[in-house]
Amino acid sequence: MKLNRAFRYCSWVLTTLKMWPIGTVLVCMLLASSGHPIPGQEQPSGAEPNYEFVSGTITDLPPGRIIVSRFVLGKPAEERTFLMNGDTKVEGKLRAKARVTVGFKPTDEGDVAVRIIVRSSQSKTK
Repeated sequence: MKLNRAFRYCSWVLTTLKMWPIGTVLVCMLLASSGHPIPGQEQPSGAEPNYEFVSGTITDLPPGRIIVSRFVLGKPAEERTFLMNGDTKVEGKLRAKARVTVGFKPTDEGDVAVRIIVRSSQSKTK
Protein backbone atom coordinates (compact mmCIF):
# COMPACT_ATOMS: atom_id res chain seq x y z
CA MET A 1 0.00 0.00 0.00
CA LYS A 2 1.41 3.29 -1.08
CA LEU A 3 0.46 6.45 0.83
CA ASN A 4 0.62 9.97 -0.39
CA ARG A 5 3.85 11.71 0.73
CA ALA A 6 1.99 14.40 2.68
CA PHE A 7 0.36 11.74 4.89
CA ARG A 8 3.34 9.47 5.59
CA TYR A 9 4.52 11.40 8.66
CA CYS A 10 2.73 13.21 11.47
CA SER A 11 1.46 16.54 10.38
CA TRP A 12 2.86 19.69 11.91
CA VAL A 13 -0.40 20.37 13.78
CA LEU A 14 -0.31 16.99 15.52
CA THR A 15 3.33 17.48 16.49
CA THR A 16 2.48 20.85 17.94
CA LEU A 17 -0.43 19.43 19.91
CA LYS A 18 1.82 16.71 21.37
CA MET A 19 4.61 19.15 22.27
CA TRP A 20 2.47 21.96 23.71
CA PRO A 21 1.96 20.46 27.21
CA ILE A 22 5.66 19.59 27.50
CA GLY A 23 6.66 23.10 26.43
CA THR A 24 4.22 24.66 28.87
CA VAL A 25 5.60 22.63 31.77
CA LEU A 26 9.20 23.55 30.82
CA VAL A 27 8.40 27.26 30.62
CA CYS A 28 6.62 27.19 34.00
CA MET A 29 9.56 25.40 35.60
CA LEU A 30 12.01 27.93 34.19
CA LEU A 31 9.92 30.86 35.39
CA ALA A 32 9.52 29.37 38.85
CA SER A 33 13.23 28.63 39.25
CA SER A 34 14.46 31.98 37.94
CA GLY A 35 12.08 34.20 39.91
CA HIS A 36 13.64 36.77 42.20
CA PRO A 37 11.66 38.12 45.15
CA ILE A 38 10.69 41.75 44.76
CA PRO A 39 11.91 43.81 47.71
CA GLY A 40 9.30 45.85 49.59
CA GLN A 41 9.17 49.59 49.17
CA GLU A 42 11.39 51.43 51.57
CA GLN A 43 10.36 54.74 53.05
CA PRO A 44 12.74 57.56 52.27
CA SER A 45 14.82 58.42 55.31
CA GLY A 46 13.51 62.02 55.30
CA ALA A 47 9.84 60.98 55.22
CA GLU A 48 7.64 61.79 58.18
CA PRO A 49 6.14 58.88 60.10
CA ASN A 50 2.44 58.20 59.70
CA TYR A 51 -0.03 60.40 61.52
CA GLU A 52 -3.70 60.23 62.48
CA PHE A 53 -6.61 61.99 60.76
CA VAL A 54 -9.76 63.73 61.97
CA SER A 55 -12.47 65.25 59.78
CA GLY A 56 -14.98 67.84 60.88
CA THR A 57 -16.01 71.50 60.77
CA ILE A 58 -13.91 74.43 61.97
CA THR A 59 -15.62 76.12 64.91
CA ASP A 60 -12.90 78.59 65.89
CA LEU A 61 -9.49 79.80 64.69
CA PRO A 62 -7.57 81.27 67.64
CA PRO A 63 -3.93 82.26 66.88
CA GLY A 64 -1.72 79.19 66.53
CA ARG A 65 -4.62 76.76 66.90
CA ILE A 66 -7.58 75.29 65.09
CA ILE A 67 -10.68 73.92 66.79
CA VAL A 68 -12.60 71.26 64.86
CA SER A 69 -16.04 69.94 65.79
CA ARG A 70 -16.57 66.32 64.86
CA PHE A 71 -19.97 64.64 64.63
CA VAL A 72 -20.12 60.85 64.60
CA LEU A 73 -23.45 59.07 64.19
CA GLY A 74 -24.54 57.51 67.46
CA LYS A 75 -22.01 59.44 69.56
CA PRO A 76 -22.04 62.91 71.09
CA ALA A 77 -20.26 65.70 69.22
CA GLU A 78 -16.66 66.28 70.22
CA GLU A 79 -14.40 69.28 69.77
CA ARG A 80 -10.72 68.74 69.06
CA THR A 81 -8.07 71.45 69.39
CA PHE A 82 -4.93 71.22 67.29
CA LEU A 83 -1.78 73.30 67.56
CA MET A 84 -0.44 74.85 64.36
CA ASN A 85 3.25 75.63 63.88
CA GLY A 86 5.56 76.56 61.00
CA ASP A 87 5.64 72.96 59.77
CA THR A 88 1.84 72.74 59.38
CA LYS A 89 0.87 72.48 55.71
CA VAL A 90 -2.48 74.04 54.85
CA GLU A 91 -4.26 73.19 51.59
CA GLY A 92 -7.00 75.74 50.98
CA LYS A 93 -8.23 78.77 52.89
CA LEU A 94 -9.01 78.37 56.60
CA ARG A 95 -12.29 79.95 57.67
CA ALA A 96 -15.00 79.27 60.23
CA LYS A 97 -17.60 76.60 59.33
CA ALA A 98 -15.34 75.10 56.64
CA ARG A 99 -15.10 71.32 56.38
CA VAL A 100 -11.54 70.12 56.99
CA THR A 101 -9.46 67.00 57.39
CA VAL A 102 -6.62 67.39 59.87
CA GLY A 103 -3.62 65.09 59.94
CA PHE A 104 -1.97 65.32 63.35
CA LYS A 105 0.69 63.85 65.59
CA PRO A 106 0.06 63.54 69.33
CA THR A 107 2.78 65.19 71.46
CA ASP A 108 3.26 66.09 75.11
CA GLU A 109 2.06 69.67 74.45
CA GLY A 110 -1.05 68.48 72.62
CA ASP A 111 -2.05 67.33 69.15
CA VAL A 112 0.07 69.13 66.53
CA ALA A 113 -1.52 69.56 63.09
CA VAL A 114 0.86 68.36 60.39
CA ARG A 115 -1.49 68.79 57.44
CA ILE A 116 -4.85 70.54 57.08
CA ILE A 117 -6.97 69.99 53.98
CA VAL A 118 -9.88 72.38 53.49
CA ARG A 119 -12.71 70.77 51.55
CA SER A 120 -14.25 72.90 48.85
CA SER A 121 -17.92 73.66 49.42
CA GLN A 122 -19.89 72.72 46.32
CA SER A 123 -23.04 74.77 46.34
CA LYS A 124 -25.70 73.80 43.83
CA THR A 125 -27.63 76.68 42.37
CA LYS A 126 -30.70 76.04 40.26
